[in-house]
Amino acid sequence: MLLNILIASLIPFVVWVIQKISGNTGPKASYLRRRIFAYGILIIFIFSVIGFISLFQEAQGNGKSIEILSRVLARDSVFWAILLWAGLSNKPNEDKGFLYSIWQPYKPEYIADKKKISKSQKKILKNKEPDFLSDETKEGWLIDQKNTWCKRFYLENNPNADLKQYVVEQTGKLLPNQPPEITKELKLKIKEAKADWKYYINNDWLPTDKKWD
Repeated sequence: MLLNILIASLIPFVVWVIQKISGNTGPKASYLRRRIFAYGILIIFIFSVIGFISLFQEAQGNGKSIEILSRVLARDSVFWAILLWAGLSNKPNEDKGFLYSIWQPYKPEYIADKKKISKSQKKILKNKEPDFLSDETKEGWLIDQKNTWCKRFYLENNPNADLKQYVVEQTGKLLPNQPPEITKELKLKIKEAKADWKYYINNDWLPTDKKWD
């Protein structure tokens, strides 16, 4: 049964190599490979069903052969049931099941952010002072569980303003086939920015890489 997965993964692997060479390895490229894999699994499943039907027809009247085929069918049914469950999974902050890619066009939220953190890492993040609070060259980035909304934090100094040092907090939405949309921008005191950062960490937002300039 693992051979079926390897066969279905062959073309996506070749596509990945091509994408890697061309520098096109973003979420949309990952979704394309997932779609190819899903079609591969679907084709293998159809041929497997046709093959079993043919074998059962040929084995009619042969009790021993029917018994063997029944055991094989039971084993394979478990494999396909697990694969179907994985292919149709749809949980927050996880890759959407690969079977959805057959009929659903790409959306950023279908590809989970890979920078997941453990509980211990989360505790460290909550207690550690973010670098962007004191260093203008550093930025803080967070993404929500649906991989749709992002937060960007960065420090700015303006000696001529009433608030001479503040943190800019931008909120942006990731859009399919379009640049992210910046929907909100706030200027916060250092204390406020620190509180906001902890608030989002507490609500299961995750650190992520840069999404816009």
